[in-house]
Amino acid sequence: MLEETNYPEPLMQKIQLILENESKTKIEKIEWGLYDTHSAFKVYNLLEYTKPGSSMFPRIDVRQKKTAETTLDLATEMNWVIDEVNAECDGCEIELALKLDLEVPPHEQVKKLNTLHEIFQLYTEKYGTGVNRTQELLERVNILVHMLEAGPVEIDQVFFVAKQEGPIPNELDLDMTDEDHMERKPHALWGVLELDYHTVGKDLGACFWTNDTELVASGEIRQQTTLKPSIAANFMTGTEMGPTDEKDNATIKQYYDWCSDNNLDEYIDYTLPVYRLGRMRVGEMSNELNITDIQTLAIEYPSIKEIMLINDK
Repeated sequence: MLEETNYPEPLMQKIQLILENESKTKIEKIEWGLYDTHSAFKVYNLLEYTKPGSSMFPRIDVRQKKTAETTLDLATEMNWVIDEVNAECDGCEIELALKLDLEVPPHEQVKKLNTLHEIFQLYTEKYGTGVNRTQELLERVNILVHMLEAGPVEIDQVFFVAKQEGPIPNELDLDMTDEDHMERKPHALWGVLELDYHTVGKDLGACFWTNDTELVASGEIRQQTTLKPSIAANFMTGTEMGPTDEKDNATIKQYYDWCSDNNLDEYIDYTLPVYRLGRMRVGEMSNELNITDIQTLAIEYPSIKEIMLINDK
């Protein structure tokens, strides 16, 4: 079951996130060299092909140690968002019983978090994204669920997501192949550019991280099966968190052991490529930055203006 991972060398193709300050008068950039894999090249081509007719939908999450943003603050915000959703009266009402108990660690309230996530998922599948304030509030519910389900968040972290939203290029084959799925590796915790999940729902890997077998048994997991022009990069704690073969192989083994120990083969064939752990890695960061540099960039340049594609061949 366990396979040795290896890291391809970056090619001359590069991907940059162009960051912009609030007054839109200055920009900065973070750059990645594209990996020498067919799957990474497909993502690059998709970004290039869709860029002219797309709009940018960015997201930057910043967390810093010793700030006011504690787990309790986020749980309190979740309860406020629930009230706001109910006040909108726009096709979604969340039971007040789903409000988080502020006396109990949020990551121990798994059933509530799963139900809240399902409400977001069903509403978005029915109405689409960005259609009204209710859906925008439910997007925040989704983000808060993911921030709270893994435990305390008093850490140094920056997470970038850049999505090019526009017409679906029907002339391109966007279905992920087994080869694409096998390019997945455990979530990189420092500096690797990845294909964003960009799928409504929670996949088997997310269930593994939160020890959520209930969702698997209910048949409600959602695997990523389509390439999307959306990329993400995670920066947690420091450069020492960067991926290595040893770390990846150990995590992959833990994942398959977890699947086996919980008898998940009663519900799915978790050995299939589509269930492989992690995200497709696209490129390696060119900039030499530490966590303070990244946090400063994200705070001073809090918006992603565009995805810049460079071919130096």
